[in-house]
Amino acid sequence: MTAIFRRRVGAASCLTVALAACGGRASSGSKAAEPTPTRVVPLASVIVLETAGPPPSDTAVTFTAGESRVIVLRHGPPENVVFAEVTFAPQTFHADSGRPVKVEIRPRPGVYGLELVSSVPFSEGASVVFKYPRYFSAPAKARAVYGSDPLYERALAIGQVLGTGQTIALLPTSRPGPDNLEAALPAPGTYLVAAPQSP
Repeated sequence: MTAIFRRRVGAASCLTVALAACGGRASSGSKAAEPTPTRVVPLASVIVLETAGPPPSDTAVTFTAGESRVIVLRHGPPENVVFAEVTFAPQTFHADSGRPVKVEIRPRPGVYGLELVSSVPFSEGASVVFKYPRYFSAPAKARAVYGSDPLYERALAIGQVLGTGQTIALLPTSRPGPDNLEAALPAPGTYLVAAPQSP
């Protein structure tokens, strides 16, 4: 009985250390198969996740349509940690298969967000994973609304800025791992990691 108790205490201690190493945010890995539903709200009514790290650089990549491609964006030196990964499946530009496609990605300054432009339109097969284990920075407003960083982090989703920039569609978002958010990209445009001001 004592040995079992010690093992449980040891496991709990390891979990505490792991959470502390991630800034105290609880892992949401168990919800990876349950993406959030789409929710359209005014852009002014969301709290965008900020980044404390060196900004990633703008990136332009040309590749052949019909091939899969992963574009990795990294924060600047000295750590060069991953900021986001944008993936294009073979079917993303299927109608233009064999032709060159140019994709430009411009990270938004100071926040977890990016603007994606492509020389060929697309409607499916593209996705983004934002990674924030190192430079997660909850705005003061997020702490006031949600009460803590972990509760704010759990409410985050990837949103697509719509139309003239007055509204944002918080897309179905999953968590492939701790401190990771993933969503399909329905079209070129501007995407932000954000949580609604009204939980």
